[in-house]
Amino acid sequence: NIDPSQILALTFSREAARNMREKVEKILQGKEIHVKTFHSFCAEIIKDHAEKCKVPADFKIFEEIDSAIFIFRELKTDAYTASLYANTIGKAKDLNISIDNFKEFLETLKKQVQNVEKDEGVWKEIYRESKFKLNTFHLQDFKDKEDKKAKQAEKKRSSEFIDLYEEYQKYSNFISAWEKYEEKKSGTGALDYGDLNKIALWYLDVYGTQELNDTFNYIIIDEFQDTNYVQFELIRKLTAVNKNITVVADPNQTIYAFRGAYTNNIEEFRKQFSLPDKDIVSLDMSFRSTNKILRVSHTLIEKNYDDDKKKEC
Repeated sequence: NIDPSQILALTFSREAARNMREKVEKILQGKEIHVKTFHSFCAEIIKDHAEKCKVPADFKIFEEIDSAIFIFRELKTDAYTASLYANTIGKAKDLNISIDNFKEFLETLKKQVQNVEKDEGVWKEIYRESKFKLNTFHLQDFKDKEDKKAKQAEKKRSSEFIDLYEEYQKYSNFISAWEKYEEKKSGTGALDYGDLNKIALWYLDVYGTQELNDTFNYIIIDEFQDTNYVQFELIRKLTAVNKNITVVADPNQTIYAFRGAYTNNIEEFRKQFSLPDKDIVSLDMSFRSTNKILRVSHTLIEKNYDDDKKKEC
């Protein structure tokens, strides 16, 4: 006895959303339903309130590959670096890490280099000299043990300086590229995937969630273990009034931290919604894999658990 229009179902891939929508529409015989990806849902919020979100009403959306190509073309980097920067920027936004956070970290790296050489103006020269010394160390002759010991100590200092300077330079170059990327991207009226989540969350923080809470009384999240920090915060906003939420999650698939997934989201969900054990339903029937595949998978997965926890896998 729930009006389907009051239900919002969110997932991650367009293919999954399309598949789910088709199946539900068939069951409901064409009634209005809302099955979307997180990104399309956030894009709709932003489009509906473009002026308040301070973005063009006709903004374009960059997927990660679009961002990489944009960085490659506009910033004149090589293809590998462009891909690395696009991935890192996207992940940082998903984890709510800003350019300013990176700049703070850069300052700590700078202090480490300054501990070796305070004069920033000579760092490049010292770096070149240190690289040369390191690359030619094997050609040196040692007068005696003391000479060898002194030159090995010098080699160690050169190596330490090289490592510190390269780490500092790596982050300095990335921050510079990120700032230029944002400036040029803004000039084209585009948003990337990370922007969609962040701007939608910002809008709900500033202008409230009443409209959404009135529209959607029931929330369903698919592949919940893949949610990132910002998406988890969005879920909090969506359930601010009505805590009617169902998530489908597999704790054995919480492996996407490298893509920005919030690794502790399942435990956080249980705490946030005071979820009792009786409300946890185990989905132990697979419609996708054969028993042979499942048995092999289980044999591997159970090694992730202590003996008293193996029944949970």
